[in-house]
Amino acid sequence: MIKVKQLPSECHEYMTPMERITNVLLRKRVDRIPCFPFVSAAAAQIRRLNYGEYATNPELFLKCQVEAQQLFGYDGITAMPDLCVEAQAFGAKIIYPSDNAAYPDPFNPVIRSAEEYKNVDKLFSWSRAERMKNQIQVVNTIREELPNVMIGGMTIGPLGLLSRLRNVNELIRDFVHNRDKLHEACEIITDIQIEYVEKQIEAGAKTIMVPVVLAEREIMSQEMWLELDMPYQKRIADFVRKKRCFYLLHTCGRGPYFDPIIEHLKPVIIQNAFLPDGIKTEEEMIEKYGKKLIFLGFLSVSLLAWGNPMEVISECKRELDVFGKTPAGYILGASCEYPPYAPLYNAMAVVKAARIYGKNYKTGYGPNYEEEGGKEIV
Repeated sequence: MIKVKQLPSECHEYMTPMERITNVLLRKRVDRIPCFPFVSAAAAQIRRLNYGEYATNPELFLKCQVEAQQLFGYDGITAMPDLCVEAQAFGAKIIYPSDNAAYPDPFNPVIRSAEEYKNVDKLFSWSRAERMKNQIQVVNTIREELPNVMIGGMTIGPLGLLSRLRNVNELIRDFVHNRDKLHEACEIITDIQIEYVEKQIEAGAKTIMVPVVLAEREIMSQEMWLELDMPYQKRIADFVRKKRCFYLLHTCGRGPYFDPIIEHLKPVIIQNAFLPDGIKTEEEMIEKYGKKLIFLGFLSVSLLAWGNPMEVISECKRELDVFGKTPAGYILGASCEYPPYAPLYNAMAVVKAARIYGKNYKTGYGPNYEEEGGKEIV
């Protein structure tokens, strides 16, 4: 923990968030390292809303997101309140706790038997997809109100959506006993999600984040992921690139399969919470994958929820020291969504740390880089 009476001075910002992230993608120098605390559901605290009000009212969601970015000064927004947006359009009953993210009613799954997978297209209707349409509108409005901020869209992916339509225990059994039916459903859902992604990009999304949470050692074998999930994730990833948008991949479980993820999905940026499968240290991760993609995050959500600002700043400084010289680039941020109940002053601490310890950042050289002399300022 930092033991100082007064923190060092912050940098003088002369770039917009859009310029800052774009320059990192282009491996150029920036005024400071970009940061992305991933404040989604937690933004409801800005107006002291309960989560149901925030997640179902696009005007309130929009105001909270815009005001949070203006207050804290982070560089990107992913305009999705929770991971049940798409499930609602397929008929799922969504439960909204007062202070936590939404979830589908576990006692009333939409898909009750494997035979119903073939009819999954009949469950979906744009006419009742209010939350999906709200998200598209929010992307468009944020683009208009914050034109200099990197705005991102999101989709949960085919199997991620099915996990919110089918009882999870039954879905796991289907991985073994009903694979053909699962493939049939994933084909249909992927088409719908690609259309949804296209609408978000047309509304102004510059990035599309997709959680690929099944490509992890603790959840699914690599062989099973390659068969059941990868082909459909690849279709989405290829489409995002075709639309000249940045494909951002999120994984928050232990032992994500970086090798096949990079080979097949080719993300520009990856947000991960734990070390990849077969990797033992952060330095080893940078050595093996640091030239292939930009790392985002690695700040523990537990720390953001329960730590104090000085502890958060200290960890940010450590991560900047470790990841700052990653050859492809680094964006300081949370390893997963900022907890809805976490104090917002820790989001402010992340931005403050970027402004103090991420000054004069250049991809591959780290913070405190002096361009003329091509050296670091100690």
